[in-house]
Amino acid sequence: MSLERELRQLSKAQAKAQRSGQLREEAACCHQLGELLAGHGRYAEALEQHRRELQLLEGAGDSLGCAVAHRKIGERLAELEDFAAALQHQHRYLELLQRARATIGPTHLDVHDHYQSREALLQAQARELSEMRTRLYLNLGLTFESLQQTALCNDYFKKSIFLAEQNHLYEDLFRARYNLGTIHWRGGQHSQAMRCLEGARECARVMKKRFMESECCVVVSQILQDLGDFLAAKRALKKAYRLGSQKPLQRTAVCQSLKYVLAVVRLQQQLEEAEGSDPQGAMAVCEQLGDLFSKAGDFPRAAEAYQKQLHLAELLQRPGPELAVIHVSLATTLGDMKQHRQAEHHYREELRLRHGNALEGLALGASCTSTGGQWCV
Repeated sequence: MSLERELRQLSKAQAKAQRSGQLREEAACCHQLGELLAGHGRYAEALEQHRRELQLLEGAGDSLGCAVAHRKIGERLAELEDFAAALQHQHRYLELLQRARATIGPTHLDVHDHYQSREALLQAQARELSEMRTRLYLNLGLTFESLQQTALCNDYFKKSIFLAEQNHLYEDLFRARYNLGTIHWRGGQHSQAMRCLEGARECARVMKKRFMESECCVVVSQILQDLGDFLAAKRALKKAYRLGSQKPLQRTAVCQSLKYVLAVVRLQQQLEEAEGSDPQGAMAVCEQLGDLFSKAGDFPRAAEAYQKQLHLAELLQRPGPELAVIHVSLATTLGDMKQHRQAEHHYREELRLRHGNALEGLALGASCTSTGGQWCV
């Protein structure tokens, strides 16, 4: 069944419950709508449904239901990166859950159809508590990550992962490993990031959640690009493409990334073939690589490609105006990297090679202006 059809059916049931004044039934529809929307990345809409769910359950006097609604609101807020508000709802969830246990626990023990024995109830309560603690630790980890408190962030993520592993909570384990992996990646800890993301992929495979596995493959490909392994990045992106994506924007991003990586791999292979036998051709490929990296915002690799192009051009004793163009490419790229002194050198080389041509020298003047004129003499 398509997403839109499921949403229509639940919205219809929700409206029917509202007309008949059935608060719990309407709240149940809100809960299902929230879960469905969140599962497709529509977190803001899901949040509104869970807030409505909480309002209805408060009206119905359902404290246990309110606890669950607070937990869901906290999860949606965390996904929207409003960690402070998310933490407040997680604390409220904990308070209401403990209160509900104290109130209804003995009653449940008397209902034979609900639980067969005291042991079964205790096991169910223990699992519920583990789920609660796992998600709470995960949200605390995200909160401390947003506050840039790395030690506390890692500590809470590790606690969340440990509990999720012990209790086979694969969805929570996926979230913890995936988020910790992206944090390691942003921190430049590539090997740790890869281990976490491979663990998250395994969870996705166990749950048979192709879209979740696809998300892992996308991040893995970005790490591999950072490491310069574009062949492996291509394989990861092809896997992500085959697995599919929930969100149209993510599908588009995967296609664009794959197109970029394929272009890099093709040019790198051409460069490898040309370097030994065709320096003129290799020089042209270096320029294409530099332009491609520069357009993608990978300025260090762009500068490396332009530097290789310049080296080959000098070996081939290309004319001054042609060398000047390469110096401009290098200067512009180094300027983007905020390496202004090195950029200045290449602008001055351009001026020298063009014999001080005033029009071409405007590039140096622009660079002087961009840094407060500190290079002007």
